[in-house]
Amino acid sequence: MRRIRRSIIALLLTCVIIFSGCSRTGVKKSTLVVLEADSLMVPFAQIQTAFEKANPNINVELQPFGSIQAIRQVTELGQQADLVAVADATLIPMMMYQTKMADGKPYADWDIESNTNQLVLAYTSNSKYAAELNSNNWYQIISRPDVSFGFTDPRIDAVGYRTLMTLGLAASYYNDPTLVRDAVGSHFSLPVTTAINNGITTVSVPELLEPTDSHLVLRNADIELLALLQSGNVDYTLDYKSVVMQDGLNYLELPPGISLGDISNAPAYQKVTVKMDYQRFSTVNPVFGGTPIIYGMTIPNNAQNPSDAVKFIQFVLGNKGQEIFKNCSQPEMVPPICDNVSALPGALKTLFP
Repeated sequence: MRRIRRSIIALLLTCVIIFSGCSRTGVKKSTLVVLEADSLMVPFAQIQTAFEKANPNINVELQPFGSIQAIRQVTELGQQADLVAVADATLIPMMMYQTKMADGKPYADWDIESNTNQLVLAYTSNSKYAAELNSNNWYQIISRPDVSFGFTDPRIDAVGYRTLMTLGLAASYYNDPTLVRDAVGSHFSLPVTTAINNGITTVSVPELLEPTDSHLVLRNADIELLALLQSGNVDYTLDYKSVVMQDGLNYLELPPGISLGDISNAPAYQKVTVKMDYQRFSTVNPVFGGTPIIYGMTIPNNAQNPSDAVKFIQFVLGNKGQEIFKNCSQPEMVPPICDNVSALPGALKTLFP
């Protein structure tokens, strides 16, 4: 059975490999530290192998996090990183442009949008009511009290607040105003609530997210949820299509108007907002507007090895890197987009004529 276990990849990425800092010729390798979104683990692991083969004197160190946490590692916790790659490109200007380093410069001043994705409903053949699941009743099934629904913490990871966005959009799409409440909102000690104003649905998340029953399973990362899904301890979860396909799971495609995966539906996605009712982190503006799923990457302005980071980005955006993404079921942006080409390192400007 062909199944890539991302949890194994995560474990291997955290291991210390003896002599990894030296090439076979004895020449000292440079180390490129990449903080990556969890959902990039499979393609980036393959890119790491191919990139290091093409650049034998560079050792790539991949560190997976939830997207919000990946940026916080740099802006709040002081971790040195040469490249930050997240599942939500809007987080980079939100959290890195507005946050200043000790010298007064922002942590970043450009963002490259390179790949897309979409949310799907993941399940297995053992999930309750899987035999009757379809595009017209999925939201009703995940709301049933005897069904366990896996939910990634929206305070930490992009797929968590995007789950709430999709549920908020689905409430309007299926004309079910209690959908968010029934699926997730009423299953916390402090409820997740919704309000509609001028056609915009706002989903409000309290500071404390503590499930009160077995219907809702809250975890910090989708890796944990997918493992529970595979073991039969969770019936359903919303996750990125590429991740679900990489793990060989069953999935239900959602309508383009709520999947966050169709750029042409961007105006529809703007009709939902997720708001955190607190300021959890100093560098996170706790309001997330609905946008298509677009991945972003940048080189922090305090990177210790920016030249190798440039080479890595060139590789990711090149034919080999995008072939790997395609093989990992993750579409590319054609062409990739940069919001501030003038601030790019010279070697990257040629990619954005």
